[in-house]
Amino acid sequence: MNHIITQHMGGNASADAHGGEDPCDLNPIYTAMLQVMELMDKQRINPADGNYVPSGFKEYDKRTNGFARRTLTIISGWTLADSRNLQLDIVRHAAVNGLPSAIFCPRLSGCEIAVRIMSAETDVPMKVLLADGGLDEDERGLCDAFCSLCEHMPLYVNSERSITLDSIMDACRRLKRTVDLKLVVLHRIDVIADNSGCELGKVLDRLASFADEIDIAVIVTSEMERGRVRIDGRRPLLFHLRNSDSVCQYADTVLIAHRPGLYNDKTDPNETELILAKHPWLSPCTFNLMLKPEYSKFTGQ
Repeated sequence: MNHIITQHMGGNASADAHGGEDPCDLNPIYTAMLQVMELMDKQRINPADGNYVPSGFKEYDKRTNGFARRTLTIISGWTLADSRNLQLDIVRHAAVNGLPSAIFCPRLSGCEIAVRIMSAETDVPMKVLLADGGLDEDERGLCDAFCSLCEHMPLYVNSERSITLDSIMDACRRLKRTVDLKLVVLHRIDVIADNSGCELGKVLDRLASFADEIDIAVIVTSEMERGRVRIDGRRPLLFHLRNSDSVCQYADTVLIAHRPGLYNDKTDPNETELILAKHPWLSPCTFNLMLKPEYSKFTGQ
């Protein structure tokens, strides 16, 4: 939350109040309170001009407002596919609603990302999209219409396998200048860390600072420590994440996708608990989602 308040106070409140004379001067709390009230009025009058990127999941956005700009969010799960699908859902929803977004995914090609997004938006199963002669006339019409919409969709994709953190940051700075970038999604932060020759903690530290620097929301996936509790299917917690100390130190928000049905025959394997394991001002809680594997997406229940 401090990221958002500081952003609207114009940085150093003391410098604003005293013409930048002495950054150690003290100001009355009333000055800051007036600025907070201004922010609240602005959000009420024009919510779309706020400081959050909606997730696209109604209940999550109702509780959290979405993903605050100038923050770092970590998404994890027992399967990388779940983390990836969740990220794609978020970035797709943002771009479809006109928020300039970028996704860096060194383990999927641009075409693979496009197929998943098209299937999720048109509800045409991926296996039909990729089958020889599999599309009927209506499905083809849906795909043509969505493809035309993508001409103006502010979504930018990079799938270079050897992409480094410095390259990502340079590309995002350019997009910020040209299209006012709002959201950056990175899949497989461990791969990007390896490519960059950096420890994961250092990469997360730089990303957290970078999100604040150019006023964007950053969302990355991080792996779980496989084998620790996956064997018996226990509900994952923060300390089950790989490099959990670094994740807890640098991430503002941590989300974990958990499907109990993968380990329990009595539960639908597509029923998903989206665990909000860490948040700046909310206690840990859970949101119910449903995986639609044929469309490579999650939906709210």
